[in-house]
This record gives sequence, structure tokens and C-alpha cells, in this order.
Amino acid sequence: MSSTGDAPDGPSPAAEPGILTLPDLLRKCHRDELLPLAEALQVNPTGLGLSKLAEVMAWALCRLGGHEVGNFVLRKGKGPSYSMVILGLARRCGVRPGRDVPTTEVSLLEWWLAKALDDMGPEQRVGMWKVLGMEGEPPEPGTAALEVARLGLGKTFGLRAGLVAAGTVGRVAHFALMPILGPILPVVSLLWMGRPRDQVLLPAVLEVARLRQLVRHRVTVGIVGSPSSGKDAAIGAIFGLPTGNVHPVAGSTKKVSIVRVPGASALFLVNTPGMGDVIESVTEQARQVLDHIDLFVYVLNAQGGVQARELSDYQGCLARRRPVLVVVNKIDTLRSRDRDRYLDDARGKLGVGHEDFLAAAFDPLPQLSDAPIGVDAVQTWIARELGELGKDVRELPWVSSAEEAP
Repeated sequence: MSSTGDAPDGPSPAAEPGILTLPDLLRKCHRDELLPLAEALQVNPTGLGLSKLAEVMAWALCRLGGHEVGNFVLRKGKGPSYSMVILGLARRCGVRPGRDVPTTEVSLLEWWLAKALDDMGPEQRVGMWKVLGMEGEPPEPGTAALEVARLGLGKTFGLRAGLVAAGTVGRVAHFALMPILGPILPVVSLLWMGRPRDQVLLPAVLEVARLRQLVRHRVTVGIVGSPSSGKDAAIGAIFGLPTGNVHPVAGSTKKVSIVRVPGASALFLVNTPGMGDVIESVTEQARQVLDHIDLFVYVLNAQGGVQARELSDYQGCLARRRPVLVVVNKIDTLRSRDRDRYLDDARGKLGVGHEDFLAAAFDPLPQLSDAPIGVDAVQTWIARELGELGKDVRELPWVSSAEEAP
């Protein structure tokens, strides 16, 4: 549990290798997800693309976190680095900085939620406790409750805390984060007036913390293949999701279906017939999801083989620079003596390595098998690749919640 007393001096939260910088983090979000932060920072997003909007908001937040005199005199109008901004904010809030920027963000989330719990009535406390993903009534005080939540939720604590704080950060003005000091001398007055505006900065940092947790935990898997390849059967066999019983999220079209997997915090499946002209036919919201696919499972129909369309769609997946697994479906329909020759031919035409090429039967012939064939290997590949991308693989339904994420 992070300290809520005076935080001792310590090293600055590090910008370690593998930790996204603030602009890069914002670029990995969907544009719509950035709008609350833009509003908090008073940045007008109109006419700004995702990359430019991320750059402008990062600049505005860092400038907000620096002293105006220092920004002008020492930094030529720019603010300090984000790691220095968050270190200073943590110290002023009495929160012990973490080992790096993400852990310090979570410490601030925890501190804020503990204060929010202390400020709520009994019914509000219970409601917030449930939203956090906990059962029963929260212990008192808030610091004790958050300690219990941290232990109970494990590595999903940051994500849950971020989602809860997103609905409560508007209450931040209720807290006096800085002592109200009456200016004594004109110089003191100038320094006091130019201080970081924490009542604006804190909600912005909490929103950044939420976005970082969302980006880390969100898993988006693209299921690509021709209409006859068996994509629906693949989704059912791999993810246990009967596609006929789910509703696509807003922005989907008849050509692209985007669904959130029930029971997961942020696991999305994108079912699309190809990655060519279909991208141009979807709505902006659907395109944002397509742009953030973490990996692709390309389903190839063993009965059709690799034709010009299949090759084009596969190359479209590769062009997005994400891991791609080719799964030859309906392998049970080929005669045993023909299978190896067919697989070698298909792999050669696509130019894919053995490690990213599997055979399966997601809906096999009943006389051959009463269960899908080859699913375990596909699930293992997905979990391994997501782990290497730094994602929390416990979003996947076949991974035990007790298993440590990479």
C-alpha cells in the first residue's frame, strides 16, 4: 500500500526500457478514449489526428506539471518530463513514488480511491467496492480497504482501480492538495501563483493511469479468412464464444464484426473476411479497433487452398506489423496421405515459417472426432505472442486467473 503520509525523498520513477513514454502511450489508445483527457487538459481535439493529438496533450500535461517560472526560464516554454511531473505530484500528495512511472501512477490511483472511500456514505462505499470487483463491504478506513483490494485483485488491481477512478475523478476538487498560503512578498506571490495546478493535474494523471492500464490489459485478436474458411467455428473453439449469441460493439458492419468476450475485462475479437478494401468500408470507430489489433489468426480453408485472395489477405495482415498465425482449418477433410503435401504447399505459397503455421479442425467431421482438433496449439501460440507483447494473458479464457501474467 502506498504511503499516505509524508513521502520520503527517493529516486525519480524511471522511464525504463519497455515502458511507454507518455506520447507513445496516448498513440496506442483509440482516439475516442483520449477525449476525456483532452477535456481535462483543455486541449481542443478538432482537426487533430491521433498522433498529433497525443503529442499536444503530452506537452500540455507536462507543462501543467511544471512551475510556470521554470517552464518559461529554464525550459523555453516546455514543461518537465512526465516522470518528473508524476514524481512531484506524488510527493505533494504524500504518496511514496513507485519504482517506475506505471507503479507510481497506480499508487496515486490507490491513494485517490482510499480518500474517495473515506468521503463516501455507506451505500456509495458498497457500490464502489462492487465496481472494483470486490464482494461484501469494504473495511475501514479507505487505506485498509485498498490494501485488501490490492491483495484480492492481484495484477488486475491497476485496471480495476483505473476504471473506478474514471467515474470519480470529478470529485478531485473536493480535496485541498496544496496548503493555501497567503502571499507575504511579491516574489513569494509570483512563485506561489506559478506552482503546478494540482487540482487540474491530478485528474489528468489519474486518467493517464487508467489509459495505461487499459492499453496493457486490452487484448484485441483479429480472426481473418474467407467466408468459407470457418472463422465462426474458430472463434467458438478457441475462445468458447458462440458468435450467434453476442452483439457486436458499435462501429461494426456486415463485413467486420467486433465483439467483447463476456467475462473478460478487455478482450476483443475482430471477425473480418480480409484486411484489404474492407478497412475502407468500416466506420471510424471500427477502424480504430482494427488499427489496434494485437495479433492475427488467419484461417485458411484446406478445401480451397491458397489462391490470389488468400495470399492478398495474408499479406494484408503482415502489413500491419503484428504477429500472424496461419491455421489451416478443415484438415480432417483431407486424406491422410495428402495432408503433408498440402501443408507444405500452402506454407510455401504464403512464405510462412513453421512456428507460425498450424493445422486444425475447428468443427470436425463427427465420425472423426467429437471435439475440435488442434485448438491447444493455437491457444498456446496466442498466449505466448501476447505475453511477448507485454499483455496480461489472463484476459484469455483458457488461462487460469491464478496464473502470473508475463
